[in-house]
Parts: sequence; C-alpha cells; structure tokens
Amino acid sequence: MKYFTYDHNGEGFEYHNTKEEAKRHAEELLDFYLQNDDENNVDICWGEIKEDVHSNDAELKFKKVM
Repeated sequence: MKYFTYDHNGEGFEYHNTKEEAKRHAEELLDFYLQNDDENNVDICWGEIKEDVHSNDAELKFKKVM
C-alpha cells in the first residue's frame, strides 16, 4: 500500500492501494464534515508514502516503499 489518508478528528491514518482511492476517500471525508455542519473542524490530508521506518530492538531502518 503506497498511499494514505489522514483524518485527525475521525478515522485517523488509513492505507490505500492507489492514488485515486486515497483521493476519493479524502473527498468522502470532507463531504461528511461539510454535510454535518462541521467545516470549522476539518483536518484531512492524503498523499503518497515515499519511505517507512521499522524498529527492531531500538534499531531504526528506513526502507523505500515500492
């Protein structure tokens, strides 16, 4: 999974397989907030994951996402 959405006030961080899926989900979240009169409390973003980090016994290793 190479893409993500982040909704600070709702579902949090989610992974997506495609750019279109991530963008569509972010738009759906925005629509939800706007339809529920909560436009002053929106903190949503989406994007591409370039690297991730994994910890094993306090040793951090960055890995490129393929």
